[in-house]
Amino acid sequence: MVEIQNGMIGLEKLEVTDIIDIKVLQDFLDNFAIGMNCAAVCVDREGREITAPSHYRDFCNNYIHMSSIGDARCATCHHDMGVKAVQMGKPYIGSCHANLMDFACPIVIKGRHIGTVLGGQVLDSQPNEVAIKKTAKDLNINQDALWSAAHEIDIVPMKNIQAAADVLFIVVNALAENGYNRLEIEILTKELANNFLHISETIGTLTAAAKELSSSHNELSAGITEVSNVTREVSDVLKSIAKIISQTKLLGLNASIEAARLGNDGRTFAVVAKEIHTLAESSNETVVRIDVLNELIREKIDTTIQDADVSLKNTESQSEAMVDLQKMVNDSVDIAKNLEQLFR
Repeated sequence: MVEIQNGMIGLEKLEVTDIIDIKVLQDFLDNFAIGMNCAAVCVDREGREITAPSHYRDFCNNYIHMSSIGDARCATCHHDMGVKAVQMGKPYIGSCHANLMDFACPIVIKGRHIGTVLGGQVLDSQPNEVAIKKTAKDLNINQDALWSAAHEIDIVPMKNIQAAADVLFIVVNALAENGYNRLEIEILTKELANNFLHISETIGTLTAAAKELSSSHNELSAGITEVSNVTREVSDVLKSIAKIISQTKLLGLNASIEAARLGNDGRTFAVVAKEIHTLAESSNETVVRIDVLNELIREKIDTTIQDADVSLKNTESQSEAMVDLQKMVNDSVDIAKNLEQLFR
């Protein structure tokens, strides 16, 4: 069972079946066993078989494994030999509980023992009758029958057994290493694709925000321009008011002259003329102040428009850059997905 821990494969629960195609392994062991004239089987880290026995001898198939005690001892023997092989860092060759020669080739990933390929069920010398019959007695098996089956076991020189163990060790661990690398790349590729998707989504959000900001800038710029136009209209109105005030002054002056000409009869008229003149002066001062303020507003608006134009151009450039970046990220997502497909 594959477990991912911080983006890495957890080795504690990694199984041989997670990294090696069992059909491929089964075909290899079947052919290896026939070619080397020995038995072979792959077991997990606990010694349980994960491939079907290849070229098993009748001695083991029809006698040892037919006994529940013998079957359990085989599993224990498989496990123990695998542990010894791991400790040695190479195939371990030794006698099994049934007095046959076996060899254990550990499957090791990153220093972690995950299974063992066992070969053997051969002898390197003539079978020992006393030992064989004792095994039969321990397992409640017919002693003569087991002794007879022992004579069918091939006698193989130790150097040949060593060569067979070395070949099995090299090939199976190459399969395991390749499978582990393949799995690791698949997981990393999937994680990479997911990361790119998150980046793409974030960029998409930023791009949308940039476009919205760009739109807001356009609206703001249009609004500021409209305000600028209004200030110009205000300026025009103020000029018109200034003309009216000028005419009012002239009217006041004429009224004063006329009041002076009339003497006492024009006193009331003189008061009105004075008020008109005072109103004109006051209005003129107000217009001047408004015009000064209006000019300041227009200057600020012009500066704001310039700043807004620069900001708008920058925002549009950023928006375009983010669109390009999003396209590149999306292309990377596609590449990562294609890589993921390659390892399926």
